[in-house]
Amino acid sequence: MIYAVLVLGIFMLVLLLWPALGPARVTPEDTRRTELEEEREQLLDNLRELEAGSAGDAAGPHAEMVIREKVRLAQVLQELDALPPAQAARAGRPALPLALLALGVTALVTLGGLYTVFPQWRYAGLPTAEAAQLRNASALPGLERRATRTGALADLNAWGDAAWQAQNYSLASRAYTQVLVQQRSDAKALRRVGFFLLKDPKMAENGLGFIQRSVALAPRDPEGQLYYGYALGLFGQYGAGLQALNTYQALAPDGHEADDLIVQYQQKTGAGVDGRLVFAQNCAACHGQNLEGGRGPKLLGSAALRQPEALKSIVLHGATGMPAFPQLQGKQLDALVKYLGQQ
Repeated sequence: MIYAVLVLGIFMLVLLLWPALGPARVTPEDTRRTELEEEREQLLDNLRELEAGSAGDAAGPHAEMVIREKVRLAQVLQELDALPPAQAARAGRPALPLALLALGVTALVTLGGLYTVFPQWRYAGLPTAEAAQLRNASALPGLERRATRTGALADLNAWGDAAWQAQNYSLASRAYTQVLVQQRSDAKALRRVGFFLLKDPKMAENGLGFIQRSVALAPRDPEGQLYYGYALGLFGQYGAGLQALNTYQALAPDGHEADDLIVQYQQKTGAGVDGRLVFAQNCAACHGQNLEGGRGPKLLGSAALRQPEALKSIVLHGATGMPAFPQLQGKQLDALVKYLGQQ
């Protein structure tokens, strides 16, 4: 979109400068002045020839022609004097050099901006994650061409990483598959291809196998443990999945991608639900990770947290400015209320 706006801007500038880019405007006075100046020069040449040829002949035909030419010359000079000054007429003509300079500078700034400042305008006002996703998506065609041309591992990984960040998992899987052709022990390529295969019921077991291999190769990689926990849950192995997700939390204490899965698996296995995670995935966006408040009011130290039944009613049915969370039932609701009561 920004490129279309830039092209339109250049087009409008050309339209504005078009009169200055054409030939200088010629007025009737300019034309008449040119005619009179040419006639003046011709008359002066004629007089010089006549006077040279009529030497000593004060009353002959040459003398009469000299008089006529002088009379006409006087008329021409008089008419020239009556015209506007030539300098004033030229001042009104378009400034062609200045117009060309302005157009050239605009073109240079525009072309330079196309590769520097202007592309960033597309991301103004967007969240950081969304802006990064758009940048990766826009870089994909060039990265794909380079990786296809060179076949180098670095280029294939760059292509796959950009596609993954752009959430184009199918394209990323193609890139990482080519990585695995050259390097079968690449843990990142294994887990990401495996994660993509999980979406196909016919290939899900292969996907789980890929992820298991990646975890064996890089057991301390948070992403591998996260995908492993998710994959195990798809096959009903909630206890092992919960263990993998807890490992993910230990490796990435600031990450919250596993919160929802952990709560689900805790319910599936009958284990105690972690109220802190229920709060993190449902309440922290408004009330803050530490109950310090944000878009919603501060909860830390609130007397309402000491009234379990009233608190459950607020969670389930909402309150002034707060939406309802009817999906929080049973163990999740009890764990949340217990966690808030301890704060």
